[in-house]
Amino acid sequence: MTKLAFLAAVFMALAIFGSSFGAKMFKFHQKKDHYGMLVDARNVEATFVQRYIEIDEFFYGASDDVSLEIEQSTKERGLEVLDTSPLTTDEERDLGLGLSDKNHTIFLYTGGQGPIEEFYYNSGYLIDLARYYGAVLVFAEHRFYGSSLPFGYESFNESHLPYLTVDQVVADYMNLIYFLKYTHSMPDAKIITFGSFYAGSLASYMRFKYPEHITGALASGAPVKMADDFGSRTLFWPTVTSIYQNVDSIGDQVVELVKSAYDTLNELRQYGPQGYSAISDMMHTCQQVSPHNFEDLQKITRNAFGQLSLHNYPFSYHGFPANVVEKSAQMVYDASTPTEGLYDVVAFYYGLQEDDCIDLVAIPSECADQTGCMNGTQGMAWDFQLCWEVLSDVGSNIAYTMFPNLPWTMEDLQAYCSGKFNLPVNQRYQWFKINYWGSQVSSATNIIWTNGLLDPWYGTGIALDTTPYLKALGAMEGASQGLDLMSPVDGDGMEEYREMELELIGQIIDGTFPSS
Repeated sequence: MTKLAFLAAVFMALAIFGSSFGAKMFKFHQKKDHYGMLVDARNVEATFVQRYIEIDEFFYGASDDVSLEIEQSTKERGLEVLDTSPLTTDEERDLGLGLSDKNHTIFLYTGGQGPIEEFYYNSGYLIDLARYYGAVLVFAEHRFYGSSLPFGYESFNESHLPYLTVDQVVADYMNLIYFLKYTHSMPDAKIITFGSFYAGSLASYMRFKYPEHITGALASGAPVKMADDFGSRTLFWPTVTSIYQNVDSIGDQVVELVKSAYDTLNELRQYGPQGYSAISDMMHTCQQVSPHNFEDLQKITRNAFGQLSLHNYPFSYHGFPANVVEKSAQMVYDASTPTEGLYDVVAFYYGLQEDDCIDLVAIPSECADQTGCMNGTQGMAWDFQLCWEVLSDVGSNIAYTMFPNLPWTMEDLQAYCSGKFNLPVNQRYQWFKINYWGSQVSSATNIIWTNGLLDPWYGTGIALDTTPYLKALGAMEGASQGLDLMSPVDGDGMEEYREMELELIGQIIDGTFPSS
């Protein structure tokens, strides 16, 4: 029986008998500033509450015990909120720090741009891995997201935003790891970091920056090349086009229909007010389309296709049905006119009901991330990060995509960021490229890269083994962003890749990975 077959058998047992385990939400008092001496009103080092989710009941479990149960439905897991504080030196001495003869391993998911619950619910396979290897599994929340706000409601003041850097984030995670090692009495524990998309980049950065502490990493769809490979950033919209073009039997026609819809809109605008009025009626906009908001309409419609590509899984996800690219492509194909198909896709993505209009004001279209804007403080934080160091100059071009010419150059990004933040934005870009390597990863070791062919960010990841000490699982066919880390579902096509991941993680833990 293969290891993956073992996991599948356990899933079957779970379906029959049910299971429960303790996933708990903890609050950790994290440093606000790891590189300065920021103090609070008491003149002591300033801290904030960072949240993390922990599952530790697999710890010390024997991976060969076939009676072990694995949780199947991640969305039914309850979270108990507890509070904790950093250990003092005396408390560290009192822990005993005795090691057993079993594996001592911590799996850490390095949370990205959102509340930590989102990453927990979308990473069910890590629970399987933790169960198999008897590891403590932790999902850590990224500063400035969710409820981990270093300065509370004032976190997004311009005087506080400069504390939102990748340097501070990876230091947060390293500080938390130090704490976890001692609370579980295993100071020599091996640490494996995990993440998908930006969180996958963070998992990689942990291994880059702290190789003496981080044993290895599994980075799924991590766009690490964006730090220095300008060409890779231009591939997002061509990849989205390719994803739609590859829809069985109708893909080529769908691409041409979308192009035709945008051609129609551009032709109509040449007729001035009458043309814009026709566009308003045709696209069911709440506001009259004009030269001032025509580009907003183009971005809103274009971004619907991009975001649907990022939500394209073989199961329902975030309120969307399974295989949303295929469904939205069928909408375009079945529509009576190309522009009607364009509206139908927008209505589908934004959840508009029959006869609802497209609100060109309420739907955000102007932000640093031109693949889709987020609302609220989460959007503010991500905007700042993309302006400050994680640059994203991603525009579309009619010559290479099915979308209109909507350039987004470094100059456009600079102009937007300078207007949004009264700060010297883009000033950390060169440092970020030097500090976190970008595509120059050949000196790294013990990192597993995975990339799905249906991930629009595929071109920004590491898809080939650059050295014997890094393993890239190539182009995962049929895989969207982070699918390999999600809970296994029959027919998701990830069995072979998860089997390889399971084996490679074991090699990193026992020291037989090529770098050892």
